[in-house]
Amino acid sequence: MQFNFDRQVSQQDPYEMDIDGFKGEYLVAKHLNLMPDFSINQKKNPADLKTAGGMTIDVKSTRNKKGDVYVTEYHRKKPCDFYILIVLDDAGGDIVGWVDKDELFQFATLMGGSHPSYKYDRNRLNPISQF
Repeated sequence: MQFNFDRQVSQQDPYEMDIDGFKGEYLVAKHLNLMPDFSINQKKNPADLKTAGGMTIDVKSTRNKKGDVYVTEYHRKKPCDFYILIVLDDAGGDIVGWVDKDELFQFATLMGGSHPSYKYDRNRLNPISQF
């Protein structure tokens, strides 16, 4: 946590959010047969995972069963190629779907507040089977 600038939108405890974030990254990496980044060094980019072809993925984890994809303004400036939403629970998680950066920023709604963010409706996500 000490290396990360707080851009969180959620009201969840930052420590729990970091644990959930890594849990989501791990579950998506396992599903896609990718190697997660186990380093605890400061990341220079927003990517959580990379495909064999070098495409970047940002995993968005939530415990809200009806949660949408939220990305901060930072992602507008330095987007990943893909965003994947996973809903977590204590037993694991369910991958809801994915969206590419162009689609996300074309259809996302800018939300105000102390940490402005873009909200992309989960109902627009592509099924993970089509990734």
